[in-house]
Amino acid sequence: MPNAGQLHDPRAFKFQPRNMVRVPKQFGRSGLLVEPAEGIDRDDARFQAAQLQHVIANAAREALLARGHTLRSYVGEFGNVPGMTYERLVRIQRGETMMQLADLMAWASRFETVRDLLATSRTWPETNSLPNDHAS
Repeated sequence: MPNAGQLHDPRAFKFQPRNMVRVPKQFGRSGLLVEPAEGIDRDDARFQAAQLQHVIANAAREALLARGHTLRSYVGEFGNVPGMTYERLVRIQRGETMMQLADLMAWASRFETVRDLLATSRTWPETNSLPNDHAS
């Protein structure tokens, strides 16, 4: 069992994505990329995950608007997808709750713009500092 210090480790992966960005109100509401919060490195995996969630949330919001929907009017389209409640989706869109892979798949299966974001290299962090995974 972890000790009390491990439960509150600021480096842990249980976090609010919006806390990783400089302007939390921008989260999921802007087509611009977000900047890391003070004290958060751009290479921090939590910031990179927050950036991806922000981009996906914004793409989903824009796709809904293009179809004449709001999040509230569209939520019923998810049918029996567990956890797809309006309240939870709002928290994901705002970056108050971490998006899970199942959420990502639910959005990607419905919106081509989300699929496109997942397939383009501009969505992913720079890899200059990572070892090359291609054989020479």
